[in-house]
Order: sequence, then structure tokens, then C-alpha cells
Amino acid sequence: MKLVEAETTGPVEGDDEIVTPPRPWHRAVSVSLLFTLTVLTGTVVAIYTIFPARHNVLLTEAVERHRDAAPGWELTSPEPGVVQAWALGLLGKDAPLPPPSAVVVGVRGIEVLERRAALVGLMIGADRVTYLCQHARSNRYDTERVDGDVHAVAWRHGAYDCVAAGPEATVAHWLSALR
Repeated sequence: MKLVEAETTGPVEGDDEIVTPPRPWHRAVSVSLLFTLTVLTGTVVAIYTIFPARHNVLLTEAVERHRDAAPGWELTSPEPGVVQAWALGLLGKDAPLPPPSAVVVGVRGIEVLERRAALVGLMIGADRVTYLCQHARSNRYDTERVDGDVHAVAWRHGAYDCVAAGPEATVAHWLSALR
């Protein structure tokens, strides 16, 4: 059996057929492997470049909002019933709210990772605490971070991820009041 190139013009009448040897098998495989690796590497680099890591974004947001001097509350010093109605409208049923012992300074709805979150400013004793709550995105969510004089703690409560940020010096006091 002879292999004939498809792209070449056929022999003129009376001439012998033009026969070329087939491409070596290892060359075909190496070109295919090189192409596949190039595409895969390009895809992985593009994904990591375009989509930033989203580890502990809610925790970082709570620390930043805690440092904000003028948070621009939607409601200032609301009553507990008003806070419950506001949270129901923002997050839906069974949203974990701060305990009644905490004095609510203000509430505000914000966007974190293109999803609604409740930002609540609290006074627990003499400590100013920032509480952030959002529908859960991950499977497991318990972590802590100390950023200077601010201590932030994240935990899962039912279908919600909750984060509290407050003074590092009195973390045991205000955290026990929230959890």
C-alpha cells in the first residue's frame, strides 16, 4: 500500500506517482502533547489572572468596615423590632441577629462578592463591634484574624456566615456576648 499526499497535484499522465513517507509517530504525538500543554497552561494562567482568590473576603470586609470612621448607616439607633424587619427584608428568614444585650448603633446593607450582606454596628458594654452577616458561600467557615488592634472572628450559623470585628484587648468579652 502506498501513501499519497492529498494536497499535491497528481502525476501527469505517464509519470510515476509521487509517494512521500508518513510522518513519524513520535513527531505527531509530541506536537499534540505540546499543543495540549500550551492550551492547559494558558487556561490556568487566565483563570488565576482574571478571577482573584476569594479566601476570607467577608473577614477582610469586616475589618475594613470596623476601621471606617463614618460608615453611613441606613438606620441609626434602630429598635430591635426594626432591626429584625430590616434583616428580614435584606437577608430573608432566620438571619442571625445580634443578641438583645448588644446596643445597635446602626445598620446598613452592603455588597460583598456581588451578594447582599448585613452590616451592623454594635456597642457591647464599652466595646464598639462591627457585625457582618451573609448567606453562606462555603462549606466550612471558622477562622480568626488579628490586624493590629482589631480582632476579627468568622463562624457559621445555620445557612449564614457571620463575622464580628472588635478591639483585640477585649475580644473574650464581646465575642462571648455575640456567640
